Amino acid sequence: MTTNDGSTVTGSDVGPASDAANGSGAAARLLEIAARNADELLEEARAEADELTRAAREEADRLVTTARSEAQQLRADLEEERARRSAEIARLQQMEEDHRERVRRQLKDLLAQIEGPPPS
Repeated sequence: MTTNDGSTVTGSDVGPASDAANGSGAAARLLEIAARNADELLEEARAEADELTRAAREEADRLVTTARSEAQQLRADLEEERARRSAEIARLQQMEEDHRERVRRQLKDLLAQIEGPPPS
């Protein structure tokens, strides 16, 4: 029998041994293709994992930066509010002191009028 490439195949080449050799060669090729596909998929998975990790880190950095900025603004707002309240307290304390002084003077004047010069 003659093959496509012109070589002659004897009866001993065609049979169970030849089928087994062809079958194991096909199995080897199939395993090679499967291993190559697995390697490609693993490489793609690693690349995707790296991209997801990078994106997550960028998002985390952005969130931390935003949170820090908001916290700084909040601290500044609270400090401003505290200063306003402290000024208001000081103003009210001064008003209280002025009012007490006025009442004290009025009471002294009334007491002086009551105790005034003895009647003649």
